[in-house]
Amino acid sequence: MTDIVIPVKKLSKAKQRLSGLLTPTVRAGLVLAMLEDLLAMVSFIDHGQILVVASDDLVFDVARKFGANILRENRPWGYNSAVSAGFAALGDVENVAVFPADIPLACSREISGLIAPSELDKPLVRLAPSRDKLGTNGLFLSSRNLIRPGFGPDSYTGHRRSASAMGIDTVFLEAPSLAHDIDTPLDLQEFIQHRQPGLTLEFMESVHCAALAPASEKKAFV
Repeated sequence: MTDIVIPVKKLSKAKQRLSGLLTPTVRAGLVLAMLEDLLAMVSFIDHGQILVVASDDLVFDVARKFGANILRENRPWGYNSAVSAGFAALGDVENVAVFPADIPLACSREISGLIAPSELDKPLVRLAPSRDKLGTNGLFLSSRNLIRPGFGPDSYTGHRRSASAMGIDTVFLEAPSLAHDIDTPLDLQEFIQHRQPGLTLEFMESVHCAALAPASEKKAFV
């Protein structure tokens, strides 16, 4: 089975590009709701251990609800550092995957497709891009040391190039449910309009769905 690493940025720094629309408290609540929806989807499929790498107790409370293991970052050094720390904590395992916490439309079928253990006798990388084909919203490695994690701007291209440079077979997944992350007000508005049942939608509705209001009527969530 495949082990899964889910890094979660410090909640006080969460979703800065939504700061004009959401208060810090609501942005933190949004991250926690999205994480819970992702873990709920993962719970429907076969998988190895889940490791949530974070620095906030509220994140760990959500992780424990789903039996996930936790790795505390005492001094967060960034997303890729968290991924690397997660890999190191897993040990010399085969079949490991990384998902961001902010993909609330993720479905179990597409998660399962990305993390399916490799049956090949040679290294394998699978990539699921963000909608703009710039970010990486799902990464599978048949061995944790195949390539160095390079999440961030244009990470999808970076991961492709890293795998190609090593001569590693790479599968590119068209996974719409994994592609929709929430970073901008437009992302949030489109998510709400999608009406995907789950805690994320319930949470946003509980703070009045201001993202759906006309621009002249918008105000920050409180």
